[in-house]
Amino acid sequence: MSTSSSQYTPRAGRGFTLIELLVVIAIIAILAAMLLPALAKAKQRATQGVCLSNEKQLALGWMMYSEDNNEFLINLNTYVNGGLAAAKNGIPWRIDLEHGEILPAPNTSTPEGWKAGIEQGYRQPTPAIEGPLYHYAPNPDVVHCPGDKRYLLKFTPGGGGPYSWDSYSGVSQLNGENGGLIKRSQIKHPSDRYIWVEGADMRGENVGSWAMNPGTAASSYGDAQFVDSPAAFHVTSTSFNFCDGHAESHKWLNPATIKFANDTTPGKDSGGATQSAANGGSNVDRQWMGSRYATTSNP
Repeated sequence: MSTSSSQYTPRAGRGFTLIELLVVIAIIAILAAMLLPALAKAKQRATQGVCLSNEKQLALGWMMYSEDNNEFLINLNTYVNGGLAAAKNGIPWRIDLEHGEILPAPNTSTPEGWKAGIEQGYRQPTPAIEGPLYHYAPNPDVVHCPGDKRYLLKFTPGGGGPYSWDSYSGVSQLNGENGGLIKRSQIKHPSDRYIWVEGADMRGENVGSWAMNPGTAASSYGDAQFVDSPAAFHVTSTSFNFCDGHAESHKWLNPATIKFANDTTPGKDSGGATQSAANGGSNVDRQWMGSRYATTSNP
């Protein structure tokens, strides 16, 4: 049987037209634009595992320090008025760079120098003083949450401000500060009272300790007010460690809290617009924080 000369023969080597290629490229660009933010948020959330491990180590070190020191709590402030020689509540858990107490003074002209200086303040602030918490949690990187990107601002053009490598700020009332608790035995609800807060002080380091007006039990802590800024290093969540040694993630529910946490304005803790907004409107986050903020009236 003969083959018809009119039988279709496929044209070899047929390629894409220019229009088809442009359509494919456009689709890829759209998909990338849609997926990259989601991937970035997924990566940011993934840092929480490391962060919780850091806070767990800090909490266990905090407990061991107390056990070795007759139940006294470690000083959670990062400096002492009048210098380290005047430390009535013991040497701070780490020494900040802002008050010139670290010796020898670190070179802060580079990111590496800043990081080394902050870690020195935790590990060995002076040749004669070992960091009191480093003895129990001997890893200087434990002070940094990988989701905390504030350190990038220092050496970014137009960023300004000191370098921020430390991510955790100790609660002011858990070190005898301002008439607060001084012994671990005074804490009556250890599984419900946090020790360190992920802080977002935009002046640089989380200097001092972390404070808030916790409100009152009579108002179910609905009258609590932020003084220092919390952080949202994990998209809309943060991490806490507690006086029984555990660490956990907490999701912010008020968008104003998240906006305050992510605000990069240096003076945001001093009556800034985002602080005012977070302290107004919904009190769900402030109520959660205030009810778990350790004080002599709420131990």
